[in-house]
Amino acid sequence: IEAEIGTIACPLLALQGVDDEYGTLAQIHGIAARLPHTKLVEVARCGHSPHKDQPEVVIAAVSAFIAGVQNRARRTP
Repeated sequence: IEAEIGTIACPLLALQGVDDEYGTLAQIHGIAARLPHTKLVEVARCGHSPHKDQPEVVIAAVSAFIAGVQNRARRTP
């Protein structure tokens, strides 16, 4: 995956549970280091499934991310 990540050109939302038993926050921080158009969300009190563990947080983060992308698109001629 790391070899391919540089090909992503669109805005990216990277969410990860702080207590993820299968991954580390270093993974999403590594993504953000390679792709400056990344929005990071570290979800507290959350394991590997943010959409199940903290659905309200995920919905709010996704909604804000989409709104931000839409606002940037409107400003771009």
